[in-house]
Amino acid sequence: MKKIKLVIPLFICMLLVACEEEKANTKDNELSASVHASTEDISYKQAVAEADLIVEVSIQKMQGVIEGGNNIIAKTKFEGQVNNVYTGSKKVTDTISILQEGKNGMEIENYPLFEPGENYILMLMDSGDGKTYWIKGQLNGTYLIEDKSTLKFGKQEVTLPEKKDISDVEASIIEKQKETGGNSQILDTAKFKKQIQNDVE
Repeated sequence: MKKIKLVIPLFICMLLVACEEEKANTKDNELSASVHASTEDISYKQAVAEADLIVEVSIQKMQGVIEGGNNIIAKTKFEGQVNNVYTGSKKVTDTISILQEGKNGMEIENYPLFEPGENYILMLMDSGDGKTYWIKGQLNGTYLIEDKSTLKFGKQEVTLPEKKDISDVEASIIEKQKETGGNSQILDTAKFKKQIQNDVE
């Protein structure tokens, strides 16, 4: 009987230690999803023709997430500083708010959210207040720019100046391209900027 009394507490102690060890070796799993949604499918030429504002911006910070109401899909609001204006009524150094579809952990069509410090050329539509803009064509109106390379999000377009020598593509462009699951195109930055300038005149 004494052996049984010793074995039961010993068994319970081993069970508790095993359970504690299991907890110690587990990690929280961050969930992430890519939502496939119906987005406005437009060409580069259509975006240039219809956009209220085409600018080069530096993303400063995230301002919040807009959900509910008329917003079927959550939108993340970012502050951007205007570095160059191709067309529209803004000036260099103006600050604007940009609405990007999706939110952290729920990207739309493998379209990564902006990050502070990144520079983009965006085809934008005025939301009505002259300060907040949404991206025309969402994916097809978004271009991540670096000195030598530009990453066009969305389907490839043969009319855009694709980068021929990919040996000097910046690491940030390569990383973002991987996040898109191949739904992007690498362009030559200097030629692309020149093409936009010519197309808006």
